[in-house]
Amino acid sequence: MPQNKNKNKNKSKLKWHQRWWGVIILVVFVVLLIYLAVFIYQVILLIEIKTQSNIQGFNTLSQNINDNPILSVNNRQVAETKDDPYWGPVDAEVVIVEFADFQCPFCKQANPIIQQIRQEYKDQVKIIYRDFVDAASHPQALNAAMAAECADEQGEFWSYHDMIFSNQANLSIEKFKSIAVTLGLDTEQFNKCLDDKKYSFEVFNDLEDGAKLGITGTPAFFINGSKIEGVIPHDTFKEIIDRALFLQEQEKQKQENNK
Repeated sequence: MPQNKNKNKNKSKLKWHQRWWGVIILVVFVVLLIYLAVFIYQVILLIEIKTQSNIQGFNTLSQNINDNPILSVNNRQVAETKDDPYWGPVDAEVVIVEFADFQCPFCKQANPIIQQIRQEYKDQVKIIYRDFVDAASHPQALNAAMAAECADEQGEFWSYHDMIFSNQANLSIEKFKSIAVTLGLDTEQFNKCLDDKKYSFEVFNDLEDGAKLGITGTPAFFINGSKIEGVIPHDTFKEIIDRALFLQEQEKQKQENNK
């Protein structure tokens, strides 16, 4: 009995952080701190990128966007860039521009549909991928976008793109680097590209153009300049593309008849 009393006395002398419930509280607190630190880092990084863009005349362009975010621009001229990754013929009659976020669940949902479209229309349609990252809601989206650009540097954008979506639940710098290993990329070149944030400005340019085009969420598509937002069912996507191809063919016939 005296021994039990001593044990109870010793337990009562334990500080809160030495008790089992105190340890759990500390662990939860540390995990929350880590998540908070990652979030703050992403926000600071995006602010830094925006600041770099200010040097290039961002303030003037933003004013133009705010004055008339949709009607003041030519959709095709702004959306259909030549320096972003694309699939299909350079001079395809139908051009689809996708603005997406690698950590967006709706973009992941749309990806199998885009994969089908790439295979079904590979000789008729050009698909351009552009970034529209939401770093506040998706803390790894910016790193994912830069990693995909680094893969594009070695000619493996689309394989890398698909693997990011396949691993969307497990995104991290380590994961991005391991995907590069899996795809057989030059890892030294890839890791340096990603660590140096080589394509941060390129990613922000896409975000800026997306805002200029009036995009408010992802995925967003421009099919020959016509904007369609959200996940488009495969059959609907095919109908839109077939209609666009038909209109292009009609236009060709009209031009030939006028010669």
